[in-house]
Amino acid sequence: MGLNLATHTRRSENLAAAVCAALAIGLLALPSADRIRVAGVLGTVLTGPYDRFAAFVADVGRVRGENASLRAEVAALRSERESAERLRRERDELRQALGLLDAAPADLVPCEVQRRRVAASASLILVRSVEAVAWERYQPVITVEGLVGRVHTPAGPSAAWVELLNSPGVGVSCQLVRTGLPGILHPLEGDEFDLALVGRDEDVQVGDRVVTSDVGLLQGEAAAPQETLPRGLPVGVVVDVESPPEQLFKRIRVKSLASFSRLDVVFAVVGRGDWLIAAGAPPDSTHAADAAAGETAEAQP
Repeated sequence: MGLNLATHTRRSENLAAAVCAALAIGLLALPSADRIRVAGVLGTVLTGPYDRFAAFVADVGRVRGENASLRAEVAALRSERESAERLRRERDELRQALGLLDAAPADLVPCEVQRRRVAASASLILVRSVEAVAWERYQPVITVEGLVGRVHTPAGPSAAWVELLNSPGVGVSCQLVRTGLPGILHPLEGDEFDLALVGRDEDVQVGDRVVTSDVGLLQGEAAAPQETLPRGLPVGVVVDVESPPEQLFKRIRVKSLASFSRLDVVFAVVGRGDWLIAAGAPPDSTHAADAAAGETAEAQP
């Protein structure tokens, strides 16, 4: 069988050589003008299949490259869509958890934490949103759990550096939900804070919830009032209370609701006002009076 195959191969080669020799002799016998024309036709006929096959292979490679690029773009778009949906879900959960009023002028803009900068003077994170934000200094930044910081420096239409609450020297006006007692929150270590300027004889208990207050805070040598945060943003829970007899104020240790070491998605609060209703807190007297007046007006014919 091997001998027959070898014999067939030699015969094919001999036949191809004979055809080529005949074609060469025929071309040499033709006039110069006809020789060139016939050589061109023969070249096209003989090399056409190879050229078409080479073009087909090139097209297949190009299509495969384009398909790979399209698949990458589709995967990126799908990832962006899933990320946007996740951010919307977290924002809705946050609005529900914090009791955000639907008619409030404030809104939550989801942002991703991209960088972290820790120094002796401040702890900062770089956040970036998918849309442009009207950044303002001291604009609050929160998570689903609670307040984590405030805008320090805008870094573009959709990015800003945020100073975390546990940065040295940060002071935030806060109040206790149960009693409404005001105080100034200062960082201690990690996720723990000190609620200062609360009288020694005031009613403070372990487990009391701490939220932001709209009371102005004086800082600096010129004692200029610092821009306040919206009232009612969750901050932390009282974990320890002491009343030293030799001091005028209590020692109140507060545990932050949010974790500053695990920040992935945060929300910039756009807009101001009493847009949050703290769970368990009595409604504001002004709001209650307005609601009562509205009910009375509706009852009248």
